[in-house]
Amino acid sequence: MDLLSGLSKEVVENIMEHSKGILEIDEYCEKHPRYKKMMLPDGRVICPVCYKDGRDGLVSKENSEAYYADSVEGRRKYLYKNSVVSNKSVLDKGFKTFFTKTDNEKSIRQEATLLIEPLASGEAMTVYLQGAPGTGKSHLASSMIKNINALANGKKCLFMNFPTLQQRIRASYSNQMSNDSEGKFIDQMTQADILVLDDIASEINPLSIQGQVSDFSARILYAVMDARAESKPTIITSNIPWRELENLLDPRVYSRMSHKIKVITFSGIRDKRKGAIG
Repeated sequence: MDLLSGLSKEVVENIMEHSKGILEIDEYCEKHPRYKKMMLPDGRVICPVCYKDGRDGLVSKENSEAYYADSVEGRRKYLYKNSVVSNKSVLDKGFKTFFTKTDNEKSIRQEATLLIEPLASGEAMTVYLQGAPGTGKSHLASSMIKNINALANGKKCLFMNFPTLQQRIRASYSNQMSNDSEGKFIDQMTQADILVLDDIASEINPLSIQGQVSDFSARILYAVMDARAESKPTIITSNIPWRELENLLDPRVYSRMSHKIKVITFSGIRDKRKGAIG
């Protein structure tokens, strides 16, 4: 009896495609006694029907996991699980709660809204949100990725508060049991479809704008932007004006950030953390 006799053409092709060099052995399957077992190139002994059932189950599981990962809920879970923030509530911010009482605030929200489509399409660009502390930069960045995540063609987004990220990386140096590491976080940031780098250059006083971004910050920013600059969109928030940043950063980092740069300036907006929402 031929090893694959009685099986459909589709099953035979599936087995032959994934198991080159199979050998028939003189032993019948306990579960499917009609079929002799076969030895696969990796040494496994199995009958063709059991093999087919196993592969179908594996493919089904992979398809199911892949489908979930690319769903709105799967992308939302990815964002919440992998983002590094000091307060998770920032990830719940949306355009509806970005209240606008001035024409400038309305203009800023409109500019951000118009960028949703090109960002969701994966167009490689840098969106630089600059303004004084408390003007709503992080809120708007979160609003953008929240909307992108909800689209049918949404992308996996990641929100990384840079000062908090640095703290966790530094803490991992003295804790051998920590799951955090510089390499792990850099991999996550380069792999995300859309990345928010929140509050970069925080070590620079926005009033004096003197000194330089630390070597530690520059090393991380270079690794991330070198991988993303011309291939994936990145949203960056900072207190430092874009043109001033050039004097504070490694030229290689600034050059990579400059790729298709779109600057949104939060000028003339008061600190939203003080007093009533506005």
